[in-house]
Amino acid sequence: MTSIFFYLKMEEENQFVRSFTLSSISSNNLKTFEDTVLAVSKSIYNYTNGWVDRDSMDWYSRWEALGFFKMSAGVGLKYKCFGVKGHPGDGPCGTMTKIFLRSMWELGIPARKLQLMEVIPGKGGHTMAEFFYNGKWRVISPSDSSFVWRNPDGSIASVNDIQSDTAIFNQVYHKWRKDWPYGFKETWNINWDKIPGFLRSGIRFLIGEEAYRNAETPELYEQPRKLLFIVFLSLSIILSIAFLLLLKFTKSEESIKV
Repeated sequence: MTSIFFYLKMEEENQFVRSFTLSSISSNNLKTFEDTVLAVSKSIYNYTNGWVDRDSMDWYSRWEALGFFKMSAGVGLKYKCFGVKGHPGDGPCGTMTKIFLRSMWELGIPARKLQLMEVIPGKGGHTMAEFFYNGKWRVISPSDSSFVWRNPDGSIASVNDIQSDTAIFNQVYHKWRKDWPYGFKETWNINWDKIPGFLRSGIRFLIGEEAYRNAETPELYEQPRKLLFIVFLSLSIILSIAFLLLLKFTKSEESIKV
């Protein structure tokens, strides 16, 4: 029953993502790949740029949004928000990036999370995204009004482009915010800080430094309903097999006694 419940919740979220993504690209003015990516990102910013009151949410959405995974794409799209009002830790960058990734995957566009770890004192890290196009992972920040950095030829820049040219990085101050508080000196594609230190050390030792440094946030982490469905379905299968084996063993024992 639990597996069925999470399957239905997973399909509900998939429908939210699918409908939102298709409506974002319904304009006939989208002529290029870049137009499509920017249209989706801008729709996310406009659609979810606000808070939701805890009391206005259904019990499951509240449980999911306030849990380990925080605001999911399904809850964010359902309530047109990026976080629960008054709940520490919720912010636009994580939620909007999560929805952006789900929309890109829905369109068949490779995309991954990008974490900026370099910040001014007193500020937390920043979550953005990269999408793969024409041989490069290009940077976009959905929560910064879908800001992108541009190369001299007009193409959307990669992390390496931004790191190697101060003029490219400084575009964010001229075109978005004069006090933008983040930098690109330290970037990751996974936020290891969410994992306890002893577990991080163990993972680092087991997979090696290179794999640890190049790790990406697993897609299932951005889809908690799918993850929970797989977990409970697997448990159901294991328990069913165990029950059948136990039943077979019990019948064998009874046959021997007879």
